[in-house]
Amino acid sequence: MPNNSAQRSPRYDFGSQYGDAPPLAHVAVKVAPAKYQPAAQPGSRSTGRAERRFWLTMQTVMLVVGVLLVNLLLFFPPLGIALMWNLLIPVAPALVTISPGLWRNICPMATFHLLPNKMGISQNIRMPEWGAATLAVVSVTLLFIVVPMRRIGLNVDGPLTALMLLSAAFMAFAMGSVFEMRSGWCTSLCPIHPVERLYGTNPALTFKNARCNICEACSNPCPDSTPELTPTAGAPTKVQQFLGNFLIGSFPGFVWGWFQVPDYPPQQVGQAEIISAYAWPFVAAIVSYVLFKIGEHVLRYKPASRTRMHRIFAATAISTYYWYRLPGPASLLPDWFPLVSHLVTTPFFFWFLVLRNPKVSWLKRPVMASNYWSSRFESTANKNLIRVSPGKA
Repeated sequence: MPNNSAQRSPRYDFGSQYGDAPPLAHVAVKVAPAKYQPAAQPGSRSTGRAERRFWLTMQTVMLVVGVLLVNLLLFFPPLGIALMWNLLIPVAPALVTISPGLWRNICPMATFHLLPNKMGISQNIRMPEWGAATLAVVSVTLLFIVVPMRRIGLNVDGPLTALMLLSAAFMAFAMGSVFEMRSGWCTSLCPIHPVERLYGTNPALTFKNARCNICEACSNPCPDSTPELTPTAGAPTKVQQFLGNFLIGSFPGFVWGWFQVPDYPPQQVGQAEIISAYAWPFVAAIVSYVLFKIGEHVLRYKPASRTRMHRIFAATAISTYYWYRLPGPASLLPDWFPLVSHLVTTPFFFWFLVLRNPKVSWLKRPVMASNYWSSRFESTANKNLIRVSPGKA
């Protein structure tokens, strides 16, 4: 072999440093990719350092609130139930309508879902298309199962509600331990996600994505970055298309029917109460869906009018919810407040969902991973992206 010792770098001159060490070609090396930490510039689509601190603080606060809520439900059920079902949940529909991206940035279940990724224990398996389709079906099914369950126990039983929340948190963590980024829970299995897609078509506020520094396209389409996202957008299978359409058309009736059922304590729940809790919302949902399909048939050659009809049904659903339910104890509100609320909330949501047309996404998409690596790899590969050191391969 020609003597090239004069041209060798001292760092890799194994012969001079390690005596009779084998040639460089036979030395095992370990190549480890360095973590990408973007230095966001003003106007960038990625969050800067100060923004990341703010969102991390908000996520931590919401996580602490969730832990405290579970403890109240377990040990002080009346207070926990009042906070859960009379304050937090009544605010949620308006929040995911006006700014679903805000909720997506601070949702405690999303924080649980991404903990394995932050801890470095996630397998980061890419969600297959058939898996996403299956989980989407399960998500809608869970929504229609869990909501009537509120009438037969959850609304009045603190420990039962705590068990539901803990089960959801465990499932979110487990899905995050297996699948890439937010594809397992946030965009596939979460039963709240279909409602986000139904109500969140015309957000008023959009933020930078506080969960993703770069976009690795873990979900297609990405719900956070797709303008005018609907329950049927990006649904590749006929089953998903049907469930998306069924959600849009049936939800106004489903919401109305749910409010026709009283709360039953768990100890008083029998077959008649279970049938009542599910029959009212489902029968009303079917009636609503039939009216929706008639409208779809009439407007089958007018796609713009069909889109507006979809928004009308979404506005009807959320207006129906706030017709019956407002945040806070109803007993503390004056007698005239419900009438004023009806005159305000119903026109507002119809204006907000039907007449406005902003065409913005929930969150701003960060730079695509492929674009980032392709533009930076050539100039920085030897400095920032990889490090080479002797060790086991």
